[in-house]
Amino acid sequence: MSGAALVLACLALLAPAPQRGPAALTGTVQSSDGQPIAGAHVAVVGAADVSATTDASGAFSLASPTLPVKLEVSARGFALQLLTVDSSPVQIVLLPATVTESVIITAELDAGESMIGSSKATLGQLDLARMPGVTLDESLITVSGFSLFRRSTSRASNPTTHGVTLRGLSASGASRGLVLFDGVPLNDGFGAWVTWTRLPALAIGEVTVTKGPQGDAFGSDALGGLIEIDVPSVSDQIFVDGEAGSRDLYGFDTAMGRRVGAIGFFGAASWFRTDGAIPVEPDSRGPVDVPADVEYVNGLGRASFDVDSQRPTRLTLTGWGGWDDRGNGTVLQRNRMSGGTLAADFRSFGRQNTLAARISYSPNSFYQTFSQVAPGRVSETVTSTQNTDTSTTRALIEGGYVFGPAFVLVRGALSRARADFQDVTPASTTNRDLRDDSEAISAQLGTMPIGRVTFGAGVRHEWRIAPETDEGERDQATVGHVQATIELPHAMSITGSVATSHRWPTLNELVRNFQAGAVRTLANPDLAPERALSGEVGTTFRIDRWTTSATFFSTVIDDAIANVTIGTNLRQRQNAGDARAYGLELAADGGVNRVHLRGTVTLTNATFQNSTEPAIEDKWLPQVPRVSGSVWATIQLPYDLQAAVIWHSLSHQFDDDRNNFELAPSSQIDVKLSGRRGRMGWYLAFTNMFDNRIEV
Repeated sequence: MSGAALVLACLALLAPAPQRGPAALTGTVQSSDGQPIAGAHVAVVGAADVSATTDASGAFSLASPTLPVKLEVSARGFALQLLTVDSSPVQIVLLPATVTESVIITAELDAGESMIGSSKATLGQLDLARMPGVTLDESLITVSGFSLFRRSTSRASNPTTHGVTLRGLSASGASRGLVLFDGVPLNDGFGAWVTWTRLPALAIGEVTVTKGPQGDAFGSDALGGLIEIDVPSVSDQIFVDGEAGSRDLYGFDTAMGRRVGAIGFFGAASWFRTDGAIPVEPDSRGPVDVPADVEYVNGLGRASFDVDSQRPTRLTLTGWGGWDDRGNGTVLQRNRMSGGTLAADFRSFGRQNTLAARISYSPNSFYQTFSQVAPGRVSETVTSTQNTDTSTTRALIEGGYVFGPAFVLVRGALSRARADFQDVTPASTTNRDLRDDSEAISAQLGTMPIGRVTFGAGVRHEWRIAPETDEGERDQATVGHVQATIELPHAMSITGSVATSHRWPTLNELVRNFQAGAVRTLANPDLAPERALSGEVGTTFRIDRWTTSATFFSTVIDDAIANVTIGTNLRQRQNAGDARAYGLELAADGGVNRVHLRGTVTLTNATFQNSTEPAIEDKWLPQVPRVSGSVWATIQLPYDLQAAVIWHSLSHQFDDDRNNFELAPSSQIDVKLSGRRGRMGWYLAFTNMFDNRIEV
């Protein structure tokens, strides 16, 4: 597919409500067991010159910031916390760093500056606003090792290819990474792919990508990593954003927030459409080929209630949903998806304990047609029409307790998915009533046994039954991890971890056949779960305004599920043997004068080993390049103008298990120029500015 330049023009209206007057802000910072934390850094987000360091009693004072104010609080051995403060004095509680990666209880997050680490990268709301991408996955290309299953973004490809790939762990369209939005999985209950267009653009606050297995905390979907998306903090403002561009592109976004006493409200909505591009090279096109158009609408509403002033306690009710309708590049190939999520979340903090509970319900409908294209692409015939109606209910309860220098978190989780699957072909009609039920218990430990060492460990046991509704013996899996971080002088740290993880085959892999071009891929009801052993060691070094990191990683997946070639234009999902991925991640983030730079590169060797199919032994995993990288620069220009330039590049890779179909190296440059005058803002953006050819 040839990439196409895209020009966007935008007007943004910002209508702030009256703000409260100045007030002195004092407070204390302490650990969960009530001990004061000396030397903690407390700073006002967006105002680097307004900061303080806590004294021996954990106390600090900031000189008359305007309330409410957003603070960033950090201390050695504790997790960074961003929170909104609207009264003084304030008491701030920090948790051990190794535990908070697994805790669903977090403060409200805000834009902030981007952060980068050996296994973790964070993009704030301001970072995302500076990027030219339309959908979130287009912005995440700046994160080393991240991609969807294919090179296309979610704006221009089939939803079943929108699963997350991290660190080369890709062998089929199912996601090997878990995506959480406001703590609730976005991974589809039927196929584990991610519906990126379900989220309003202005409802995305901070995004944190944690690479490496997180299965002992979050279960099967987190074998390769975790992406956490947070809703922006409530502010008394209204935003309206409109855009128009080439290829008949139009979009509209709006959001508003309001806080009244202990109650906060937030809402957002988006509409987007474009005619798209024809995803077949010009020399091969025929009468059946048309642009891959897309249109989607989504919305979100959220209300939070602070129910106890003595013990920080909050109840949050959230609902979001939407639909999208898209063509797949021919006259007869089309898919439509609609659905959403309703969620209730309760969280409470004490001096020595935490308590949280969440329940969510997510219905989703998916419709898709497949066709057989005649030679010369002069005509096509429908070969299959599929309808899938899925409802997924998830519940979670957890409690944490502090004893001495340690924090323990115990969690129980439950998931119930029901799916009605129909596949209509010219020869027959198949109807299946499916289930995917699982339960899990897990425990996480974080401690600081000595001053500069942080230690963490976790274990999880899970039960699962799928895909039919009759009772039977449940599959079981136990996974765990250990991790240690050593803080060294001169702002250096070394982190190492070893983990086991697993992934159950999805309902999609067990029962749904599909077709891509002339190649048909069959489901396999006899798939076994994937089991993985992972390890990594990394170092991070900070000096002045620069942060650099290097991480070596290795993962071996036993019984890896892949689309294995079994005949001419015919494949089947199979447990293909071992998928071994190892490599090196390098990253740097910093600034010089008016220029801020972020660069990442991932070197990956991902191959099949000990395969049940000799023809794929030592072959590269499909859709995994040996080298991928990006450079992102934001530049402050005169007259309050700002420019952002992103260069993203991939080495060659293969589309199939036998490495017969090679995809050439690709690169693209995206540019965004923006400015503001008063309450009005504008931007001009180019996607794939030089119209580079990108084979997908």
